[in-house]
Amino acid sequence: MNTLILGLLIVVAPALLSGLAVLAARRFLHEKVREGHNDVLVPLFLTAGTIYAVMLGFLVVVVWEAYGDAKSNVAVEASTLTTMYRQTNGMDGEELKAMREHIRAYTEAVVGKEWEIQAKTGGAAPEARRQIAAIYREFAHMPLETGNSAINHEFLQQMSLVTAARNKRTLQAGEAVPWVLWFGLIGGATIVIAMSCILYMDTWWPHMLMSGVLALMIGMLLFITVILSKPFQGALALEPGPFEHSLSVYKAVDGGN
Repeated sequence: MNTLILGLLIVVAPALLSGLAVLAARRFLHEKVREGHNDVLVPLFLTAGTIYAVMLGFLVVVVWEAYGDAKSNVAVEASTLTTMYRQTNGMDGEELKAMREHIRAYTEAVVGKEWEIQAKTGGAAPEARRQIAAIYREFAHMPLETGNSAINHEFLQQMSLVTAARNKRTLQAGEAVPWVLWFGLIGGATIVIAMSCILYMDTWWPHMLMSGVLALMIGMLLFITVILSKPFQGALALEPGPFEHSLSVYKAVDGGN
């Protein structure tokens, strides 16, 4: 869904509806309001609002941390690939050529195909998986003395880091906030806003304004949660920039830098 439309539905629409709900509540409850109405309702409203604020704030922080973790993991994977590419300088000619080809092919597959797949379905590209497997096969077919060399031992450790980071990235691309949490967030927002509408003020427009502002604030936090809940999708989706940078470093290494 278009981000602008999503923002209107989550942020603006509830604010407008809350204003209309205030007018409706005042019309139907005006003659039923008695002294002590607000004295009873305000403590209940404050309790419900506090409980909801804690839940919403906690989820926003969790989603933001997950988004930051996904971004950091992408950077780690890309930078480790760059380190591996430089480490191939210590390998023999045929081994150097084969490893560089696999690393470059893997990075190009991530940028060209896997990123698009993750943005759509949260899956992974078979081409990238094949390059990972090919590097491990290269090690499996090496003579024992070559495979146990210091440079190959370090290279294999870095390869393990890349594999772990890729698996983590693939899982993060498919993660989403459970429906039960959305049920709690939307249900809680509805309850809090509804309670704000049945408070009573002598003048209608400040009541309408305050209820609308409350709905607007809740909507903005929900909108942030929706946008950040899937790090590889949406308006703030992570970009393959770190891997593109790695490709530029590969060219520099090939040129002797």
